[in-house]
Amino acid sequence: MKKILFVVFLILTEVCTNAQSSEQSKVNQSLIRLFDALAILDMNGIKEFSTNDLTILESGVTWNLDTLFHKVDQLRAVSFSRTNHLSFLQTEIKGKTAWTVYYNSADMIINGVEVHRRWLESAVLLKERKVWKVKLLHSTTLKTKKD
Repeated sequence: MKKILFVVFLILTEVCTNAQSSEQSKVNQSLIRLFDALAILDMNGIKEFSTNDLTILESGVTWNLDTLFHKVDQLRAVSFSRTNHLSFLQTEIKGKTAWTVYYNSADMIINGVEVHRRWLESAVLLKERKVWKVKLLHSTTLKTKKD
């Protein structure tokens, strides 16, 4: 009997671990898709993966969704391309709230000038109608080799 209970415990542990890993992957994918939308200046995509009361702490300044849209509009006025690279360090979930810590780097070309940026970021996401959405994003700019 003890062996059967132990096997059941191991199976349940594996199922719970895989479910958590799958949900963590969904959290990370929502963040990736938000940055993908930003890269192509897609406001609808940005809205899809952000809460309506999104707060961004960017280089010591507080932004909201309107601020982000204004920045996107400014980028539409120039020649712009961006490729993101996110490397997740930690993703945790408690109920319908998740938080993650990751490195973000972007290779951009703005009006023909190559720009490379790196950040250490953290984000808080809420699950709304089966979709993880960014509610808070905190970004710390990291120095590049040229800085």
